[in-house]
Amino acid sequence: MRKIVAVASLCALAACAPPSRGVPETIVIVSDATFPPFHFLDDAGTPTGFDIELARRMVEIAGFQAKVEVKPYAVLHSGLASGEHDLVAATTGVTAERREKYLFTRPYFETSQVALVRTGADEPADLAALDGLKVGASGAGTAAAAMRSIVGATHVALSEEGTGPLEEGLVDAIIVDELDAVAMARASEGTLRVLREPVASEHYAFVVALGREELRDAIDEALTEIEASGDLAALRARFGVDRDASWPVERAR
Repeated sequence: MRKIVAVASLCALAACAPPSRGVPETIVIVSDATFPPFHFLDDAGTPTGFDIELARRMVEIAGFQAKVEVKPYAVLHSGLASGEHDLVAATTGVTAERREKYLFTRPYFETSQVALVRTGADEPADLAALDGLKVGASGAGTAAAAMRSIVGATHVALSEEGTGPLEEGLVDAIIVDELDAVAMARASEGTLRVLREPVASEHYAFVVALGREELRDAIDEALTEIEASGDLAALRARFGVDRDASWPVERAR
């Protein structure tokens, strides 16, 4: 299977790559390397993490050389269309709006956006209790979209990430990815907690430029092979991306 995928991908990519580049023997993978354990810089300054190592492995199985570069998040997706790089590995959530601009591979990880609140008898106990309260989220991505889905709450666009606005009482809850939220709650020594019910489900996928269906399909084929071989499970265990027994968030439905 590996040789078939490699030959098919090389032939097909000749037609879909930007004319000035020809057949891309090297696939450039980019990430902002800011979200461990999915993508980060190790002690030696080398980009690694679950996303990066999975992307590297898929590209190699598809028959190409893999080159990983770290760039600011703001240019990761825009650089696809210009041909500056080939594949984004940066925990990108799949949304309808983004599908109009990019091609997504098959999702490789399921997560959710959740509400982080203060601990206390008078604090919200569930999502329904956020009605009439101030709920914040930073950025303009999936956390902000999840925040706006909470009916009855006052939506607050936060200019900073982290728990500061919540701890200072500027908002009653903040919406963040569940892995971040659980890490923040566990680091708070009991002052913060995560509401059990997810606000919105989210699926991470790798991203390529519109018009590069052959590359997307080759990556999907490689992901299927990695799953079947057990390598995907090994990568999940290596980077600790699976939930432990005390995980406070329900699986998104």
